[in-house]
Amino acid sequence: MPGVRPLALLAAGILLGSVAAPVAAQSCRMGEADRAWLVAALEQWRIAEVRHLARPASSLPTVVAIDGSCTFLLPEGDFDRAEGQPHGETVVLPDGAEAPLGPISFASGEGGYFAMSLPSVWREAGVDSPLGLETLMTGVLLHEMMHIRQTALAAMTLGDAAQRVGVSDDELTDDIVQQRFGDDPDYVAAYTAERDALFAAATAANDDEARRLAAEALALMRARRERWFTDDRAGFTELDDVFLTMEGMGQWLIYSYFLSAAGGSQAPEVALPAVRRGGRWWSQDEGLALMLVVDRLLPGWQARAFQDPEWRAAELLAAAVGEEAQRGE
Repeated sequence: MPGVRPLALLAAGILLGSVAAPVAAQSCRMGEADRAWLVAALEQWRIAEVRHLARPASSLPTVVAIDGSCTFLLPEGDFDRAEGQPHGETVVLPDGAEAPLGPISFASGEGGYFAMSLPSVWREAGVDSPLGLETLMTGVLLHEMMHIRQTALAAMTLGDAAQRVGVSDDELTDDIVQQRFGDDPDYVAAYTAERDALFAAATAANDDEARRLAAEALALMRARRERWFTDDRAGFTELDDVFLTMEGMGQWLIYSYFLSAAGGSQAPEVALPAVRRGGRWWSQDEGLALMLVVDRLLPGWQARAFQDPEWRAAELLAAAVGEEAQRGE
């Protein structure tokens, strides 16, 4: 997913284009359908935070909601304190960053806010989904709100690792490994085998087979990193681990929502392709597979992943396959 500045994480493929609109002539008022969706979607986050992430409920960040004419700021998601400001083709965000009007959704670690354009904007841009546009958008919101909760732990690692491999703040996105190594066919083959082993583990007939396949995937991951992430590229190990974890958890949360009654009680064979979207973004796709395995084989993983910056993808997977080096136990 393209980044707009350090740790401002923009969902892959979500910035789909701009939609021109005139500045509103009258005072800003959120449309009823847009408002109803946002109320329901934020409630789904509150449910997911407790039910799926096993975290205590916490206050929302500032929510920036965007329709075709206005930008609405909701302090801590509070509709009663919402303020609207007309905009043109460019939306100005709380930290001064700008984004073209269109289907956007991202969490800013810097400003501590979450920004998303409303369904009327996505619909005007022609975005749709077999699951329903609002269902798709709620999944995207859950993914990005997850990043708000992950940023503090990720920041402990990302800056130093990026500096060591010569990645600038402007370059640092969750696609950085794919961007740097995606032209190497040997690397792509290694990544693909690793990812496929993880998806096979996630869907294995029983836990013993899942654990065997997951151990195979872990060995492939270690071999890949030992071959390509060495010397002045060693910092890519931490970048890979952080983004697999962050994006994997976000994608796993979308998948969990699609399976739930609120998300339409989708069958796994429907929900999984809808979340994977063809597997175009490596950190999201492999991260999803990895977190499906971890959730299957490692009960209580949430307590580790949200409290310790070292409990990231590789270590969670190692614990899931039963390796003894389970820190903190």
